[in-house]
Amino acid sequence: MEFVPATSRLLAANRAAAAFYAAQLRQVPAARRYLRERGIEAAAGSWWQPGFAPATWTAVLDRLTGLGFTPEELLAAGLVRRSRTGRLIDYLRQRVVFPIHDQRGNVIGFTGRDLSGRTDAPKYLNTPTTTIYHKGEALFGLSLQLAHRRRRDRRPIRVFVVEGAADAIAVHRMVHDHAPEQLLPVALCGIVLTEHHLRLLRKAIGPTASLSLLLDGDDAGRDAFERWLPLLRTWAGPVDIATLPDGTDPAELLVRHGPEQALRIVLGARRPAQLARLDRILDRLDLGALDLSEPETRVRVWRAITPCFRDDPTRGADLADLAGSRLGLPLGDVMTGVVNEIA
Repeated sequence: MEFVPATSRLLAANRAAAAFYAAQLRQVPAARRYLRERGIEAAAGSWWQPGFAPATWTAVLDRLTGLGFTPEELLAAGLVRRSRTGRLIDYLRQRVVFPIHDQRGNVIGFTGRDLSGRTDAPKYLNTPTTTIYHKGEALFGLSLQLAHRRRRDRRPIRVFVVEGAADAIAVHRMVHDHAPEQLLPVALCGIVLTEHHLRLLRKAIGPTASLSLLLDGDDAGRDAFERWLPLLRTWAGPVDIATLPDGTDPAELLVRHGPEQALRIVLGARRPAQLARLDRILDRLDLGALDLSEPETRVRVWRAITPCFRDDPTRGADLADLAGSRLGLPLGDVMTGVVNEIA
C-alpha cells in the first residue's frame, strides 16, 4: 500500500522549506540582485518570504531530514524527487523561490525562477501536483494580501491577474492607499486561467468585483486572453484586459518608472475585454489588403467581428466606433452590417 503522509506533515514540511529558502537568500548576492532588478528587493524579509533554493543536489533534503521529516514525506510534499538513478534530490535547485499559500495561509508549494542560465532548465518551475497543491486551483498572493489588508477599507476591489509571482509583488508595490479601488494582484502558477481560479476568487472576495487581466507585452500575452474569453464571460463583475507596451512586464515598468507612474501606465492600459478582442480580430484580417467596396469582403468582416457585439451588447456603440475607425467606414454601415449578421 502506498504511503500517504498526513496533511499536517506535508504543510509542516513546506513551512520548514520556506524558512530554509528564506535564510539562504541572505547569502546569495545573485538572488538578491534578481529581486532588485525586478523592483521587489523590499519583499525579502517581508510576509512574501521569497527565498533561494541552493544549487547543490540535496540542500533541502538534508536540512529537512535533519529536522525529523522522512524522505517519503518530502517526496509527497513535492520538495524532492527521484533522479534517473533512483537517488533522492531536491526538486528546486538554483532558483529564486516564492511560497504559494492556501486560503488558510499555509505554504502548499513553491514557484521558482531559474538563475543557472542552463539552456535545458525551464525558466520557471512549480511544485508538482501533490495532495495539498494543485496549480490549477492556486493563486499566488491571494491569501497573503487578504490577510494583511485593512479590515475597514471599504473601497471596491479590483483583482489583477498577472503571469508570475514577481509581477504580482511588483503590482502590489505600485498600489497606494489613495487609489479609488483596492488593487489585489494575484499570479497564475504556471498554468492557464481555470474555472477553479474564478471559483476561488468568488469565494474569497465576492462574485461582482472587477477583474483585470494584466498581460505581458509579447505575442503570448496578447493571445492569452482570447483563449480565456469564454471562461471570463462567467464572471459576474466587470472584466477588462491590460496589455502592456511591447516587451514589458509589470516588474520592468516598476523599475523603469517607479511605483506611481508604473501604476498609471497599468491602469491606463486597461480596455474592456470585447474591445481588446475586436482589435485583435481586425489585426488578423489584414485590413490593408481588403477591398471593402466588395460586398463579399464586407460580409466576411461582419461575420468576423459580430461575436464581439453579441457577447457584450452594452458596448455596441463603443465597438462600432472602434470598428468604423479602423475600417474607415461610417458608424451606420458597421451597425447595419452587424445587425444583419446577428439577425
